[in-house]
Amino acid sequence: MRGQAAPQKRYNDLAAHLRGLFGCRVQKITVDAGLSCPNRDGRLATGGCIYCNARGSGTGAHGRGLSITAQLTDGKRALERRYGARKFIVYFQSFSNTYAPVPVLKALYDEALAVPDIVGLSIGTRPDCVSGPVLELLADYARRWLIWVEYGLQSARDETLARINRGHDAACFFEAVAATRRRGIRVCAHVILGLPGEGR
Repeated sequence: MRGQAAPQKRYNDLAAHLRGLFGCRVQKITVDAGLSCPNRDGRLATGGCIYCNARGSGTGAHGRGLSITAQLTDGKRALERRYGARKFIVYFQSFSNTYAPVPVLKALYDEALAVPDIVGLSIGTRPDCVSGPVLELLADYARRWLIWVEYGLQSARDETLARINRGHDAACFFEAVAATRRRGIRVCAHVILGLPGEGR
């Protein structure tokens, strides 16, 4: 109604939080770094999780020969046009993006952060793919950039994790989150609701 203030939201969503930090619209750009996963390369298994496709649930851009810089340039252009975004967070999505030697990861992350208007990284990975040295690398970035680790939990029930072929238990997730938070790094959890055998 005219003359009444708009109702206030009862939560601070991520878009509003990022706008408050940077003063403009911030969007995530998905990139494919060409990394692998221990659930596919034979370290744990070769079949992968039951829900993951052959591209690691990502874009497959690395397989088409696109560098991180090229993927970000294309993504920025599209998101600027579609949403008016001015700042961007790089989302390393495909496969497990901490599953490589630290120098390899550092080169990938540095390439992404060198692109203009990038304000941070969001790194999708498995909780069994973070070592102390990897977390120290991310903690160093977190002193200067917005850094998230997006861990795949999928379910907190070990029997469900076994059924979907995750290759780790729920305790592994909670240990990884604790180690990540101790270093001041933001955490996001991926959960799949309604997996077979799960109810309320």
